[in-house]
Amino acid sequence: MTNRSMITKQKLLDAATDIIMEHGVHHLTLDEVAKTAGVSKGGLLYHYPSKEALLTAIVERLQTEQNDLYESLQADGNGPVEAFVRLFDETKLHPERSPIHIDAEKMIAFLTLFAVDQEYAERWKHDLDTFFAQFQQTSDPVETMIIRYALEGMMMSEHFNVGVAPPALKHDIIARLIERARNIDSGKTD
Repeated sequence: MTNRSMITKQKLLDAATDIIMEHGVHHLTLDEVAKTAGVSKGGLLYHYPSKEALLTAIVERLQTEQNDLYESLQADGNGPVEAFVRLFDETKLHPERSPIHIDAEKMIAFLTLFAVDQEYAERWKHDLDTFFAQFQQTSDPVETMIIRYALEGMMMSEHFNVGVAPPALKHDIIARLIERARNIDSGKTD
């Protein structure tokens, strides 16, 4: 793929993401994406032949960025469980480290994609099941999964703006989860 083609694809994904963020997934049309990106409709269809293909690409880009951030956190010296905790912390506290921020509208786009692309949904589920099967192979798999579920619950609370912890409490929760994650990564168990 040429550099120009990659740039065009990124422009289209950025435009689609902007439309979802500003107007909601129900306003996402191929015509609007092409117009927003400044690309002809034929150019859009060349790269993404359907709305489903475009939604799939948005979610895949998000997954790639999250995976890259997780790997970079481990490369910075964090163990796998601590890197997982910091992944949640980094994407919320340092949004520049995660270009696509997951929010309610993107969650809706994600769920919409699952409804229209069952093959993608099954592949995603398999990949996630594989990750978490490996993820829980720690010195304390119960504590590891408690950390995971605590983070996911906090994320959902923030996504739907229900029962959100004040910033100081969230900071303390993350700090405690990082401490617990370090113990797991170092092999210390209670």
